[in-house]
Amino acid sequence: MQHPQPYFTWKVRFRDDLAARGDVWLAEVENQIVGFLVVIKEKQWLSQLFVDTTYQNQGIGSTLLDKAKAICPQGLGLDTLQANIRACAFYEHHGFKVGKLSTNKINGQPNVEYYWMPE
Repeated sequence: MQHPQPYFTWKVRFRDDLAARGDVWLAEVENQIVGFLVVIKEKQWLSQLFVDTTYQNQGIGSTLLDKAKAICPQGLGLDTLQANIRACAFYEHHGFKVGKLSTNKINGQPNVEYYWMPE
């Protein structure tokens, strides 16, 4: 699935908005960044989780998600695009429950909210 925003727009948004408001964690393999996580702890919100397609299905996303849960052990929310079926399945597999459906304010595409609460 291709990102709905052009690279330059996404880069500026990441630098000036997401990284400025949240904590950023990187996943590296052989000194190469292969994934990242952005958590806004004060809002208990997983803002971004990305793993390069070459490195998916190797546990990197699960490790990053476990880090997000450790940062927000009382619970965590997130949005993802409804069309991103792989992401939806990933979050559901990791105990997230479907919340409300909405429209993404950045790109106008349909979103789904997910929430995780510890047991």
